[in-house]
Amino acid sequence: MKRKVLISFLVILLILALVGCSPSPEILSCDIVIEGWGQNYYEYSGEWSDLIVFYTITNTGNVDIYYYQIWFKAYCKDGSSYEDWIKGLWVYAGHSETDYTFINVPDKEVVSVEIIDWELTSFTIPL
Repeated sequence: MKRKVLISFLVILLILALVGCSPSPEILSCDIVIEGWGQNYYEYSGEWSDLIVFYTITNTGNVDIYYYQIWFKAYCKDGSSYEDWIKGLWVYAGHSETDYTFINVPDKEVVSVEIIDWELTSFTIPL
């Protein structure tokens, strides 16, 4: 009886040791926030400039982001909309990067901007 209890105890310890040593799953995720955006109106020509969008991407996963791509959509006062994208490299796990992009809006006043999609890629070392 003591031998069965001892063997059971050793098996449980082995299982706990193996489970504790297993690597945690890779999580590739982020938060993206539009920090601000702006557009100039040139009174002398009566034209609107391209839109500039400032954003912050925060790596909320546990692996480094090697490559990211973000799609933006700008909505204009006349009801039209325009989409554009930006790509970037290296956002380390737990860190943030702030950047900007321009969206080509052909002489129209923008009233709002949103992020409509994104894609993330982690760096893996081939074995």
